[in-house]
Amino acid sequence: MKAALFPLFGVVVVVGCVHGTREMSREPEQADCVVCPEGNDGWAGTRDRPFATLERARTAVRALKGDKDILVLLRGGYYRLDDTVVFGVEDSAPAGCTITYAAYPGERPILGSGVPVIGWTKVKPGLPRVSTEADGRLWSAPVPADIGMCTVLFDGEAWLPRARSDGFLPTKKWDRSEQGRHKQDLPFPSGTIPDDAPARGAEVRIVPSFPWVMNLLPLSQMDVARDIATTSVPGTYGLGRLTFGHFPNGSCWLENVVECIDRPGEWALDVANRRVYLWPPGEKPPGSIVAPRLTELIRVEGRTDYDGPADRPVRGLVFRGLTFTHADHWRWQADKTGWGLQHDWEMFDRPTAMLRFRGAEDCAVVRCTFANSGAAAIRCDLHAQRIRISRNHIHDVGGVGVLLAGYGPGTKNVNRGNEVVDNRIHDVGRVLWHAPGIFAWQSGENQIAHNHVHNTPYTAIVVSGRISWNRNGSGECAKTVRWVEIDAATANAARKPDWGRGSSRAAWQEREPFLHGRHNAVEYNDIHHCMQILGDGNGIYISGTGAANRVRFNYVHDVDSPSMNAAIRCDDDQHGTILHGNVIADCCGEGFIIKGANTITNNVIYNLRSTTPNGEDALHRRGYLVLPYHDCTGALVERNVFYALERGIPLVHENANQRRGAALLRQTRADHNIYFNAVDPEWGARHLAAQREYGIEQDSIVVDPLFVDAARGDFQLRKDSPALVLGIASLYPDQAGVRPEAGLSGTRIENPR
Repeated sequence: MKAALFPLFGVVVVVGCVHGTREMSREPEQADCVVCPEGNDGWAGTRDRPFATLERARTAVRALKGDKDILVLLRGGYYRLDDTVVFGVEDSAPAGCTITYAAYPGERPILGSGVPVIGWTKVKPGLPRVSTEADGRLWSAPVPADIGMCTVLFDGEAWLPRARSDGFLPTKKWDRSEQGRHKQDLPFPSGTIPDDAPARGAEVRIVPSFPWVMNLLPLSQMDVARDIATTSVPGTYGLGRLTFGHFPNGSCWLENVVECIDRPGEWALDVANRRVYLWPPGEKPPGSIVAPRLTELIRVEGRTDYDGPADRPVRGLVFRGLTFTHADHWRWQADKTGWGLQHDWEMFDRPTAMLRFRGAEDCAVVRCTFANSGAAAIRCDLHAQRIRISRNHIHDVGGVGVLLAGYGPGTKNVNRGNEVVDNRIHDVGRVLWHAPGIFAWQSGENQIAHNHVHNTPYTAIVVSGRISWNRNGSGECAKTVRWVEIDAATANAARKPDWGRGSSRAAWQEREPFLHGRHNAVEYNDIHHCMQILGDGNGIYISGTGAANRVRFNYVHDVDSPSMNAAIRCDDDQHGTILHGNVIADCCGEGFIIKGANTITNNVIYNLRSTTPNGEDALHRRGYLVLPYHDCTGALVERNVFYALERGIPLVHENANQRRGAALLRQTRADHNIYFNAVDPEWGARHLAAQREYGIEQDSIVVDPLFVDAARGDFQLRKDSPALVLGIASLYPDQAGVRPEAGLSGTRIENPR
């Protein structure tokens, strides 16, 4: 690691105590080590003679360890990392102690891998294929020597947009008879992709077949005669036309070719000539442009016995008040099939994030900033227990905000008991649009609470364990399955578990012991303005996990995307989930979706919208409660308030498609609910009349619940509310989001961007 002080980063004050976390608040003169960008690794590491690098401090701490806490303070400035800084088992804190790497009080230490791009020269007019707008305005510089390819470029703390073509549609939709190369062969409109695009490092950004994933795929070769471009990495699905979705300007784009530069700030990297081309935002390129060298900046890695029963984790490390930035998108590999986490929203056990815990316990990330990076922010892989991710600000990152990802289905259940609390997470997925704000996969007993998640291109929070249960490894997540453990655990079973794709409750119960995403608490999260690009996603999504996940007291509001599905959704292969005390307000799309035996109690769904504020029709308008298919026998729908402000919007959708299995409301226990439509008095009455003949909704009523002021987000019930008679409790969405004592506002944003 080379230390450097970049003038492009200012120093800001970091304030506030570290409430509820064990790391120390000692004075600077009491620090065990001090690090400074202008220090020297040959010095003593004191305040007056600080070290220069984090690696040197790590080595010094090994010699200092005893039965005590240790504090390392980093002075403000930019620490440019040449290699990932790895903390191993030898860097663990002694039992009952912590080793804290923290910002020097009032200063801002920045960890990044940005390499300056220098040597800019103006490109003469007439460069072949350059757009009319850009001709005569481009500058060029050599790619830094130790960088082969990069997806992102930064001007200080600002993203520079990579050149992208106008959107276009693939020229066909692959059918079943043509499948084989369909995940790598892209049929494109003639003239859209230049013949030499692969040699220059061009990539295709595509929403492949289905609107819930986006792939960024390098090109490897061109079939000019057939207008087919072949990618070096397979897509998640076939690279053809979308089955459905809302992409009026096309579902495919060409990136990183100089002829797509058509506005100030845009750039492209020509791999063949090893030069960066830029239309600078000003008269000439500023001196603060950097290209990232690394994806992982810090890795905390224990001794992982992947195929064995026990790992040896790193313990007791705390990172406090640090800024992580300038990392690159991790480029997916050709053998990714089977290693993707549900629909390839992330990758299993891969170095995709700036800060990674892989085999760790009792660690913490507190009051850090993760920003301006092509990489994801934080991930906790495989063995991760009691990792506290608290009071951080995560924004403008290329991938997921926080990922908890355990081992694949089997008997090794060691990713659990973590806390993701009081974080503000927004503008994630800037490279990979499908990246959730928070994603827990095969991870249980976690608390995901009091986070403020907003302005995301796809779903805000995901808890998942969806698996393709096949032994050849060809399906999504299939290569993660630990078949040796499963076969041993079921060797004496009277019948082998059902490993098919069916979502019956009996089949799920047989698989459930190997699904470790259970007993998670997703509660008091403030979610708004999600689903801004992709389709068929949600505010909160639960699917294919174990039992007893609790989704409680969340506030999902002001989602104005035409592509929003349900605000809260229990999807395929999901049972035993409790959805309680949530407020869904002023959202496009649908309220709840369930496809199994799940519980919906004491929630409020207020004012679902059939159109967006700018007049676009919402794609998903099936209603406030949607039961599309599968068996919902045993589900509970009680003491909820369904409140509409539009005429004609459905209340309940029940799909009676017998081929897929009828999932009708009469399979559930539905009662003591309130249905009210302010412009259609018969809305609720029609529903009750239809359902009561099946013996449900006998004590539900049609009445105004008398909220204190729902239009202003106050869903308390007035003292004379008829809801109180039914046993419905008041809800307080202003309690969702980051708590005030965390140093960030937890109140609702009146005019969120």
